[in-house]
Amino acid sequence: MKSDLARSSFRTGGVLVLRLFSLAASLVLTTRILGPVEYGAYVATASLAVVLGIIPNLGSGYLLMARASKEVDAAGDTWRYGWPLTLVIGSVLGGLFVITASALTSGAIGWLSLTVMAAAELILIPLVYLLGFLLQAGHRVATGQLVTWMPIGFRVAAASACLINPRWHGIDAFIVSQALGALFGLGCALGLTSRLVALPWLPRPPTRGELTKGASYAAMHVVSANPAEVDKILAPILLGEHLAGIYSAASRVMGAMITPIAAVLLASQPRLFAHAGEPTADGHRLLIALARLAAILGVISMAILAACAPLVTLLFGASYAETAALLPWTAAAVPFLCLRLAAGTVLVALGKPLERLTFELCGILLLIPLLWIGAHAGNIVGMTLGLTIAEASMAGTGWMRIRQIERHTLRMAQNTQGASGSGSP
Repeated sequence: MKSDLARSSFRTGGVLVLRLFSLAASLVLTTRILGPVEYGAYVATASLAVVLGIIPNLGSGYLLMARASKEVDAAGDTWRYGWPLTLVIGSVLGGLFVITASALTSGAIGWLSLTVMAAAELILIPLVYLLGFLLQAGHRVATGQLVTWMPIGFRVAAASACLINPRWHGIDAFIVSQALGALFGLGCALGLTSRLVALPWLPRPPTRGELTKGASYAAMHVVSANPAEVDKILAPILLGEHLAGIYSAASRVMGAMITPIAAVLLASQPRLFAHAGEPTADGHRLLIALARLAAILGVISMAILAACAPLVTLLFGASYAETAALLPWTAAAVPFLCLRLAAGTVLVALGKPLERLTFELCGILLLIPLLWIGAHAGNIVGMTLGLTIAEASMAGTGWMRIRQIERHTLRMAQNTQGASGSGSP
């Protein structure tokens, strides 16, 4: 089991390294094109779009993961209702996004640009992620990640074109270029996925059970995305436009450092879902290994982030010198972020999405006042410390709950064995 997981993690990690370099290139290009003030407004709206972008396919991808080990035709059957559901819900949420994002940034980004961003982030990208789930459920984890990387790759190319042409340096032109990148990425993702998985296009309505179960997965992931995004959404309000850009740049760099644990978690998901359906000793050992790996990789990533902080000014430009000074403080949150993400992934795979929703929702309720207190007491550093404390709280709570669930599962298994043993002649 460990060797299979290692090979799968290595292949997935290779794709995620490509993703990491692409995200790093995108971050550098974006900060070069947009100054801290425009960057802060852009990231605030983009973070809001990330949170809302989880909703359109209504958890159908995670429902597919849970069904795949038992149902041979789960992929095509889920796709039939997943893609039309994404189009309908994404379109409805698009209007809400435009209104909210305009108010959030005080009109810094035009309505037309926000509409273009809504189409890209709430329709195109969710469809790409649904395709990735189809492949991942068939144990093609690395290929699934390659599919979800495609829009990122095209967006890097689009950002490069904006950087080369000074007339495209404005935020509106940049948003349009990113939407075009997402559109080309979806086209390539459809082409690759259709070669490997049957994609029946005849739509069907979701069943009541699919809507209910899928909604629980979607709600859980909206909540799980909030700790990573709510700070950037609130940054313009708490810090002002300039410092919001500085803070958001540091936060984006921190997010890139979780790539190693993301590779392990993605590769382990099929085995985690199998363990949930039929608990085994190997599955239990996998949970322990994931906890240890999350802690170790988190500490390594923290050290790398702190050591490489001086490179930020060289890469982003002199206007982001404050980001370099902030990164050592930001790095402290990385181990707890890795542990929190690992705990959340395990709880979902164990069939406990509401458990993840609960511990991360409580974490958000703690995070928001900590961000407010930190920003008012210690400005940008104080806000970063508030994030670290909240992440530590969520990580500890999540793994404590996993330990309780596993103990209960073990007791149930022992009782079942005892009952069957006493009933045998």
